[in-house]
Amino acid sequence: MPAHRSTTMLAAATASALLVLGLATPAIAADSGGVAWTVKTVDSENGTGRGSFSYDLEPGASVSDAMVVVNTGTVALPLDVYAADAFTTAGGDVDLVADASASDDAGLWVSVATSQIVLEPGAQAEIPFTLTVPTGAQPGDHAAGLVTSLAGADASAILSVERRLGTRINVRVAGALLPAAQVENVRASYTPSWNPFEAGTLTVEYALRNTGNTRLTGVGAIEAAGPVGLFASRTTAEQLDEVIPGSTIEMRRTLPVSALGWLSGAVVIDPEGVGLGAGQLASVVTDFSTLAVPWSLVALLVVVAGLVVAAVVLVRRRRASAPTAGDKPSGTQGKQG
Repeated sequence: MPAHRSTTMLAAATASALLVLGLATPAIAADSGGVAWTVKTVDSENGTGRGSFSYDLEPGASVSDAMVVVNTGTVALPLDVYAADAFTTAGGDVDLVADASASDDAGLWVSVATSQIVLEPGAQAEIPFTLTVPTGAQPGDHAAGLVTSLAGADASAILSVERRLGTRINVRVAGALLPAAQVENVRASYTPSWNPFEAGTLTVEYALRNTGNTRLTGVGAIEAAGPVGLFASRTTAEQLDEVIPGSTIEMRRTLPVSALGWLSGAVVIDPEGVGLGAGQLASVVTDFSTLAVPWSLVALLVVVAGLVVAAVVLVRRRRASAPTAGDKPSGTQGKQG
């Protein structure tokens, strides 16, 4: 798994200031007050050099493992230790439910040997845990995180800040794997260019929901065209973030495209289940359309049309006021002898 960005989440007036899951190297938390620590997976028969905990288990099976915590700071380090369900945020990061008691999936499957530790500077400890899959667990992927948390709160503060650092746990329960994806809430808008001879910008926003039972990734693109296929254009395929089952990510793509009043197109997703046996799925295509008026071009055409009309009117007026060949000059004519 790639490194996930630090996230902040608010729940029950508590802010989680730091969460790092699934790093290939030890995850590190530090501040200017001398508090700093790292977490990593232990090297054991379950694997070495792991960036996260990952297991393939039958319903009812269990596995024992451990996480190593090192106090790299200069002060004593009291930590709470717990497991919680993981999910993919709208931005594509992996986060945990704000309160461990809110877990209803793999976070409940983890039993930690100790819920609190205190480490002196330079000290380290292994935190053993056991993960037991319920006999009635649904097949597919389940995600959690094993977390160490340092909570500091001022009794008078409205908002307490929880700094936490952990490692992701992926569990694949044996059974039928059914990867699936759904595109939702597609919104398209068009912004014309100020230059009438340049393409405008089509902006498409959509949500991709993992409706299957495996982790999901893939590539996505946007295609669009004007009436009868004019000015057809397509974005390059973009790699999608990995999405945990039940989670939804939100995407935003832009596409330069010329328009003649109306654009129609589609969000094209080529999803792929993560892991052995998940496989690639058929493309998910969701249509959209939007009004796309090139106002600068319209304004130019109005000006040109106005000039043409003015020129025609001027020419006609000049022709109407000019003397014709049959006209006689005015004035008194002399008598002829």
